[in-house]
Amino acid sequence: SELELASSCTAAIQIAVTGTNGKTTTTRLIDSILKTAGLSSRALGNIGVAFSSIADKLDEHDYAVVEASSFQLEGCVNFAPHIAVLLNITPDHLERHGSIEKYVEAKAKIFAKQKEDDVLVYNADDERIFELIDRARAYKVPFSLSHPVDGGYISSGFVCYKGKPIFSLEDLDFYGREREDVLAATCVCSALGISAYAISKAVSAFKRDEYRRQTINDIDGIKIINDSKATNVYSCLSACEAMDGNFVLIMGGAKREEDFDEFFENTPLTLKHIVVCGENAKEILASAFKYDFDGIDERDDVGAAFACALKYAREHKCRAVLFSPSSKSFDRYKNYVERGKAFDEAVKNYKKHE
Repeated sequence: SELELASSCTAAIQIAVTGTNGKTTTTRLIDSILKTAGLSSRALGNIGVAFSSIADKLDEHDYAVVEASSFQLEGCVNFAPHIAVLLNITPDHLERHGSIEKYVEAKAKIFAKQKEDDVLVYNADDERIFELIDRARAYKVPFSLSHPVDGGYISSGFVCYKGKPIFSLEDLDFYGREREDVLAATCVCSALGISAYAISKAVSAFKRDEYRRQTINDIDGIKIINDSKATNVYSCLSACEAMDGNFVLIMGGAKREEDFDEFFENTPLTLKHIVVCGENAKEILASAFKYDFDGIDERDDVGAAFACALKYAREHKCRAVLFSPSSKSFDRYKNYVERGKAFDEAVKNYKKHE
């Protein structure tokens, strides 16, 4: 494993982050907080810069914050980061791993060889993770969106760590399940002794990556939001929960293992209409009808889908149109970036010809 090779060739303090969703945001948040605190940090791994490309150039004063995918972890035997972060586990990449059980086992390798003086930061609300953590030998630091724990949680509008308020959620651009990423990063950096001031300053200044719930336009007071990175149901639900006011959703993409029943079981009341397009449109429609969600249309491509969604939003005074596919992009695009650009272009073309 490239990850294990790099890990064995560095003197840096290693922080590894994995999970089905939120890996990149959490990795970048931790890296940003460390830099704000005046420490030498590099965001590496699945985020874009191979860990092995600079591993031997980092010394014991450096921090390597590594985004670790299930593909990278499955080949590891002795990988043991100083701090491991396990965000969430929902079905994904099953065409690669073969089963949810094998996917879970790949994720579990992030902490399998940690020792007692290492740290495991984990999501106490995730059932699959909760079933795994008894195996861990590391010092365990939980985080939870639902209740106080001996780690990170939210109370009275504040992110707290072990009973101490760290910073206010007011005016913070993280909502719903996105706050898991904030809690995880807070736990990591608090465990390292980083000040509440540095954590708060870095989180407040954080800018999300391209095509992650990114507002790209405003048409007649209706926000147009590009969340092409939402490649599964969990991330789409997270984006939906983050919406402020009534909105229209555009979803659909490659036909994979997504369970859209789970989506329609959990849709927020502010979701007023859905437009689907893509290879799995019929599966989404079937789940919608099963749960009596009749506010749904189908269109052939992303341009037609956007026109339909905006028309509904205008007629029903919705505050936003959210493009959050909840599916992989491979039916029509090379990756989520190409798909995101296609949506950007559809919005531009619509405005040009309106």
